[in-house]
Amino acid sequence: MKFIKTFIVLLIITGIALGVYVFYDYQNVLKESAPIQTLTFNDVEISYKNASVEYHILNGLIPIKRDFQNLNQANLISTNIVNTLSALETDQIEITYPDGTIQNVVGVSQINLEENGTYLFKLLRTQDKTNYQFEFSVDVESRPTISISNQNPVQGELLIVEINNIPLNSQIDIDNHFRPSAIIQKDYKARFYLPMAYREAAKVYPLTLSINNQTYNYEIDVKTYVFKEIHFTVSASVSSSTVGNNDAVTQYRETIYPLYETFETEEYWEGNFIKPVEGARISSTFGEMRFVNNAKTPSRHAGIDYAIKCGTEVLASNAGKVEYAGFLTMIGNTIVIDHGLGLKTFYEHMEDITITQGDMVEKGQLIGHVGTTGYSTGCHLHFQAMVKNQSINPEFLYKITE
Repeated sequence: MKFIKTFIVLLIITGIALGVYVFYDYQNVLKESAPIQTLTFNDVEISYKNASVEYHILNGLIPIKRDFQNLNQANLISTNIVNTLSALETDQIEITYPDGTIQNVVGVSQINLEENGTYLFKLLRTQDKTNYQFEFSVDVESRPTISISNQNPVQGELLIVEINNIPLNSQIDIDNHFRPSAIIQKDYKARFYLPMAYREAAKVYPLTLSINNQTYNYEIDVKTYVFKEIHFTVSASVSSSTVGNNDAVTQYRETIYPLYETFETEEYWEGNFIKPVEGARISSTFGEMRFVNNAKTPSRHAGIDYAIKCGTEVLASNAGKVEYAGFLTMIGNTIVIDHGLGLKTFYEHMEDITITQGDMVEKGQLIGHVGTTGYSTGCHLHFQAMVKNQSINPEFLYKITE
């Protein structure tokens, strides 16, 4: 009997001690600070709306949950279609669109919001035995950003126009005196090339872009480029068999003119273009006025002539698709490479051709050798760059830095 009484007393004391320990442990839980947890939307920090934290007392035997509230909710403004969210791979995200439709996704870090309006976000996250709920809204007011490589170009320069932050499959219209290249749209971006045709007067030209029925107006102030003047003689036999030969002229027009309107829908080129021959002397510059055989009026030279010994390697100035490779009486062995969207380079008067029409070539790839075929007075490569029927100065292609 005495043993039983002793046991009961010890049990009571143990119970009291355990209760004190549990109470002390519980009080420590109540003193715990709210967890620190944020996510970011376009680098703006957003705190959780509420968090449910699981604690354990009595060495983990008794689970206790505490709820924390955070009333400072974010109402964000974005001008971007493509937005970044610092979501974890396991985050459950619910997005309510401006029209009321709901999309549920898991762990995406890039959020594309194409329509303007208010989007509501709910994000559920479980981490370290804590359940977080984030709620915030984003008012989207996206608009295109337009970049023109140079609004004060010179005659013969090529402009690159970049349009960012536009919906997929946007309607883009271009109104300008010059003929633009094809337009490429990809990943909420678009771009095209605008050639400053060297025969056109140096003056201010308006440029109007219409993007999804919204108009943007610019001015392109084309400056004068000083073109050289040259006088030289070509033998009657060379002239009569080439530029003076009606059949040769017809062959040239029927082969080359249709290429002005064709284009590859992808951009193959990357970075600056390179000179197609190394160590050559420029014997005829771009756009120069050429008085041949004492002519009263000049012809215009649409490319650059690189004079160097026959047999010198000719390289592709940049990557592209070989649109033409063959012999034309007027310009000899000729290659035309479309680098994308109708930006093309021409290689003329070559001794031979080492690639085939339809081939894809890389920048710096061997495509043939310097010769003196067609309307030519000596070993050289005529190198020309065009967008549609407008010749541009290849020198500007060499300077592209993107």
